[in-house]
Amino acid sequence: MIKIRKLETGFVSVRKGEIYMKCRFLAVSAAVLAISVFSSITVFASQWGKVGTKWYYYQDDGTVVKNQWIDTDGGPYWVGSDGTMAVNQWVEDGTARYYVDADGKRMTNQLLEQSDKSLYWLDENGVMAVNCWQQAEDGRWYYFQEDGSAVRKSWKLINGDYYYFLGSGAMAADALVPGGYRVGPDGKWIQ
Repeated sequence: MIKIRKLETGFVSVRKGEIYMKCRFLAVSAAVLAISVFSSITVFASQWGKVGTKWYYYQDDGTVVKNQWIDTDGGPYWVGSDGTMAVNQWVEDGTARYYVDADGKRMTNQLLEQSDKSLYWLDENGVMAVNCWQQAEDGRWYYFQEDGSAVRKSWKLINGDYYYFLGSGAMAADALVPGGYRVGPDGKWIQ
């Protein structure tokens, strides 16, 4: 005869028929629930996935993309050698330097002021300007040096002519500048 008795767990155990629905079911259910609730990894084929606070881009085969630009969802975005998306930092890709914002997007067509007040110009492709003039949207001219930073509060000899740059980094034009010197409307020092 088969005896059926109620266990303390609330599950039924059939002793002689060797069928058990004890804690094994409960343990497996708890494990599945814990994994699904506490897992912070969301991954789709060829998609972004977030682990903790860092973003990664996964290829179709599940591998993480490294050291390249990912042009999706309003990007492009840079993923570094560890596969994490770069944020609020300079990125060197070959011979060019780029800057990515807090969302990881490559910044383009703008002046970038760093926390140390240094200024940089990022062109239409996001490349940092070096050794060149750039006119901002407000019409002011800036000159960006070898290291990419704008000349500020000083004179600069460019193609045989001296120009004075204000504290803002903008070229002085048609003005009297520190030291009692005058620059013309084109910014050149009038001797």
